[in-house]
Amino acid sequence: MKPGIVYSAASGLIEKEYRSTRGAGECFALLTSNTYAEPINVSEIWLDGDAAPITLEGCDTLIFIREGSATLHIDSEKYDLTEKTAALVKSGSTFNWLSGKGLKAVEISIPDKTFPYSRKNTVEASNYTPVVKQGAMPTGDATGNRQFEVLYSAANGSGSATMFVGFIPTSGAPDHYHLYDEVCHIVQGGGELHVGDSVQKIEAGSTFVVSPRLLHSIRNNREEDLWILGTFRPAGSPAAAYYPDGRPAPGYSETE
Repeated sequence: MKPGIVYSAASGLIEKEYRSTRGAGECFALLTSNTYAEPINVSEIWLDGDAAPITLEGCDTLIFIREGSATLHIDSEKYDLTEKTAALVKSGSTFNWLSGKGLKAVEISIPDKTFPYSRKNTVEASNYTPVVKQGAMPTGDATGNRQFEVLYSAANGSGSATMFVGFIPTSGAPDHYHLYDEVCHIVQGGGELHVGDSVQKIEAGSTFVVSPRLLHSIRNNREEDLWILGTFRPAGSPAAAYYPDGRPAPGYSETE
């Protein structure tokens, strides 16, 4: 996956080498290590039935259900999850999806303190919360009239990355950039991703990477809100954005 390029498991364009099965689940590797050390890895799983268990060492895994339902087993605990629910699986834990019904979930693996970049940029986390329902957390303001809801941060167990849902009303926005690595996944609605002279359509299931300092703009050209799942490292504020001239975007203070 190249920065600023939109990918979708539903497109039918994911190459065979990036598709696999996990029990009854069909998995799509949307972001892999390629030439980067300490990479963020992103996969999407589609499931009707039971998957097979997986244990990931050296990384925490942040999960978000876009559609459907399933029971998520994390070690000896189990959680019945429905759409718009997030989960956090800590490094070394075993997890598995069972009884999936139209499940479409994105799994984002973030390297832990085993590695030097992550050691330098991971903050201490507390209050590990395995499951969070979107809509239960307070919202904050971002650029323009946009809002966001933080699902995971150091405050509830994720010291290496922040996961949030951003709500973008019908609007355009000027180019801006971030100082962090970010994976974006469209939860509902649609619009356009602008990067330089490139304009790409985005809709539910679209996934793309925004690398540090990549100038970009997400525009909602529909009458419904665009919901975007953002996961970025190092952890911080989803409002942290800058305009091309280096000015902090409205709604963000560098003291945050």
